Amino acid sequence: MVIEGNSDIIVRCEFFNENTAQPAQWLTFRNGFVLVIQSTFMALYKNIESINDPLGNGLKAMVDLPSEQVLAFSEQGFVTEFSAGFVGLVGEKAILITPNDIQLFPNKLDALHNRNEIVRLQLN
Repeated sequence: MVIEGNSDIIVRCEFFNENTAQPAQWLTFRNGFVLVIQSTFMALYKNIESINDPLGNGLKAMVDLPSEQVLAFSEQGFVTEFSAGFVGLVGEKAILITPNDIQLFPNKLDALHNRNEIVRLQLN
């Protein structure tokens, strides 16, 4: 399923739940990078082709989520909304995309104030 949104960073948001071991959401950025979100981790790839590379070529960054912070999802996926560098998730968690980092926060307010970060993917 593809979610429509308004973003100058994210151009496509797809949820995969059928014929997969674990549900996954792919957020394709304007520059071609793809952020893959699953319930227990987030990974950033240089492009879509890199996701299935058995040697991991193209994997730019990956982070496991703490067991107490796993992500919830619905029939539509993990993502509920996205705009500019903000991504709202099921269960109130939020992702903030900046030029240097992709950060996961417990909620929108913490993302707005850049506090109580759960995990971070460094982009440089």
